[in-house]
Amino acid sequence: MSVEMTVEQTLADVFGFSGFRANQEVLVRGVLEGKDVFGVMPTGGGKSLCYQLPAVMLEGCCVVVSPLIALMKDQVDAAVANGIRAACLNSSLAPQELQMTEQAYRNGQLDLLYVAPERLSSYGFVDFLRTSPQGKPSFFAIDEAHCISEWGHDFRPDYMFLSRLKSIFPEVPVVAFTATATEKVAEDIEKRLSLQSAVKVRASFDRGNLFYEVRAKRDWERQLLDYVSTRKGESGVIYRTSRKSVEQTANLLQKNGVNAQFYHAGMEAGARAAAQDAFIRDNCDVIVATVAFGMGIDKADVRYVVHVDLPKNIEGYYQETGRAGRDGEKSSCLLLHGSGDVVKLGRFIDDISDEAEQARSRELLRAMDRFAAVPQCRRKALLGYFNEIYQPDNCGGCDFCSGEFTEVDATRDAQIVLSAVARTNGKFGAVQICDIVTGAKTAKIKQFEHDKLKTYGIGKDKPKTYWRSMIDSLLSTSHLALTKAQYPVPEMTQQGWDLMMGKNGGTFSIQIDQRIEPEKAGGGSNSYDEQPCNEDLFDHLRALRKELADIAEVPPYVVFADKTLRQMAAVMPESLENMQRLHGIGSAKLEKYGEAFTKAVAHYLEQNPDVRAERVEIAGLKTGVRAANSKSGAIKRGTSSTVKSTQEMLAKGMSIDEIVTDRELSRTTIEGHVAKLFEEGECLKLRDFVSEADENLCVKLIKEHGTEALKPIFEAAEEKLSYGVIRLVIAAGGWVE
Repeated sequence: MSVEMTVEQTLADVFGFSGFRANQEVLVRGVLEGKDVFGVMPTGGGKSLCYQLPAVMLEGCCVVVSPLIALMKDQVDAAVANGIRAACLNSSLAPQELQMTEQAYRNGQLDLLYVAPERLSSYGFVDFLRTSPQGKPSFFAIDEAHCISEWGHDFRPDYMFLSRLKSIFPEVPVVAFTATATEKVAEDIEKRLSLQSAVKVRASFDRGNLFYEVRAKRDWERQLLDYVSTRKGESGVIYRTSRKSVEQTANLLQKNGVNAQFYHAGMEAGARAAAQDAFIRDNCDVIVATVAFGMGIDKADVRYVVHVDLPKNIEGYYQETGRAGRDGEKSSCLLLHGSGDVVKLGRFIDDISDEAEQARSRELLRAMDRFAAVPQCRRKALLGYFNEIYQPDNCGGCDFCSGEFTEVDATRDAQIVLSAVARTNGKFGAVQICDIVTGAKTAKIKQFEHDKLKTYGIGKDKPKTYWRSMIDSLLSTSHLALTKAQYPVPEMTQQGWDLMMGKNGGTFSIQIDQRIEPEKAGGGSNSYDEQPCNEDLFDHLRALRKELADIAEVPPYVVFADKTLRQMAAVMPESLENMQRLHGIGSAKLEKYGEAFTKAVAHYLEQNPDVRAERVEIAGLKTGVRAANSKSGAIKRGTSSTVKSTQEMLAKGMSIDEIVTDRELSRTTIEGHVAKLFEEGECLKLRDFVSEADENLCVKLIKEHGTEALKPIFEAAEEKLSYGVIRLVIAAGGWVE
């Protein structure tokens, strides 16, 4: 039988395919001819077949280097299901399983052996590989090969041992595959692995079946639930940056009726495997995970991927979105973009000790932020990052090309920003430029006397988010350029000078997102940008709040929340009637604190009469904030991880005292957790925590003193009730008639 027929027969008999996908055949034949091979192919392009098929046909065993145990398990299971003799060696195996796998390799009973790079480099493992009947592997297959490159988005030092494979086994071919590699990274991979006259394929990065969407991150919980609720019964992956946020997000989804589980590296191995298995087997619809889950999933029918947080780089984003639609069916990718994420990721980068690595990470983050912040064809921008030109003017597969944005003339606003950059000599970052334009009263503004600039406050009619997007747009069109400093700032280009000076009749337009994002009813930093306030007045009111809180011996937030103070510093109410319209001010608080704060506002305005011009008129403020979300209905917000830990211990039958001892936290803290669970509607019995006598006394005193502060109730109880008991009774709500 000819090699041609053997290849075709193996493809049909073992894998059940009537033909190869694009680029697969040339790589398969390269391996069969004993050549080194390098394939840069998108997720879902069929990379695994390119080494599994030759492994079946060639004499001996292919050693596959894979970075994650979870990935090994999936691929071994899939290979075995196809009748391939496959196994893995990793720390998840019992000693007896390890021995059986090692013996199978020695006996020549394996086609594929999956190992992690750490095991490959461990003492004695190279000698073990020489114990096969052939005295060597048939070839090495390096999966996720970008991990060997320091220029790659996921560099792993353990991969560096792979650069020695050619010297240790000079006659053994090396085949390498990755789904994400710029041309620079690809060259580095080829060099580090010492690939010789390799058969190379660089496939298109275009995933035509994926719809890309970027939305401004506002009330992410509402946005996520709205998105997932329209995709009931479909499989989805939701990425978060931290383990804590992963658990909180899964909890949020569960509370709102979504069949979701979470996955991160901090879980016990058994729990991780169970969560992944539930997702793979469609026993749960949604998996919430850190990026560690990205390379550990082999599920073809994922219909959507959501990034609630900004990824660290475009390569990672591309690879993670590639988990959707691997079966070629239409699938969606949503990215929520907020400037706060850039700040958080920047702090992590600041902690990197290696200066070169820090600079590289910062550059990758800037590219990711620019991709998300600048409205343009998402597909064209994504492919352009990988040096691939997308020719069509409209891809038909992203929010920009689907008509969600409208182009408007913004020449004057562009000139305002350019003027602010010019007047500060290009020495300040985007945040300071936005503060200047919106007239912020920060210490830095006063320190550098930027409040005396002609452009100060000229754009206060628009939120800072608008001006930040304007800076991003000017950078993308080369009207501004980033300096080469460690912390780059925007500086003028000649093109920017010409536009600012109005030369040659130049104009500037931007794309405005027509979609309306829900604002978080509970407040948050994102909403402050939409409702700018006088920062100096805000600080003045904060000082008053602290003074009143100290007198009442309560935390400052008990007097008024930050959101209330910010609205106060924006609306500047001088009467109790206007004060009562603000968020978080009921009749009791109005009676207790209203007069003090209205007098403080009035006194401040007398001392600073020019500030009156900044006063914001917000009609129906108190109900208006909530009305924006009312159409979608109320949602149950997620439980924090520390409260959830207490909840899990309660479910096991542990008492509060036992939880206090086990977690080494105060009783007051644990009682606060239980109170939070009552507030969230968890099915708990107050009698498990509070005696009938204490409850009756507490209810009586609540009716006499109200619930605005706990101290009057505590004092009236003459130390018969703890603060914790009072919180529990109030949270349980049994006292409400």
